[in-house]
Amino acid sequence: MDGARTVRIRAYLGEVRDVGRTFRVTADADLAATMKRAALAALPKTEGWHLAVFSVERTSESERIAPFLDRLARRHMGERDFAAVLVATLDGARAVLAVAVKDTALIRRLRAALVDRRH
Repeated sequence: MDGARTVRIRAYLGEVRDVGRTFRVTADADLAATMKRAALAALPKTEGWHLAVFSVERTSESERIAPFLDRLARRHMGERDFAAVLVATLDGARAVLAVAVKDTALIRRLRAALVDRRH
């Protein structure tokens, strides 16, 4: 199994839910775009909520981006009016976190956490 083109999906909708299987992205498909579409497709659409998609690619083998995004989503999962979906490659090289929130301040906090992580 090619871990660079195989993804897993986890939803944060009041509780953590793993999809329970992995998905293989074909060689001719745009991996980043496919991951973003998968995250958005699994995210509930609620009128009046704001969407944000954070796409992250590791810069070194030791970087653990999916666990970091998982912790971010879990930390905010208990807040009202929050939903998120994490799509990550099995090799850990790429991850996409899509969030839906009622209050845009949460998106700013998530963005700040990602910027702080890079510095």
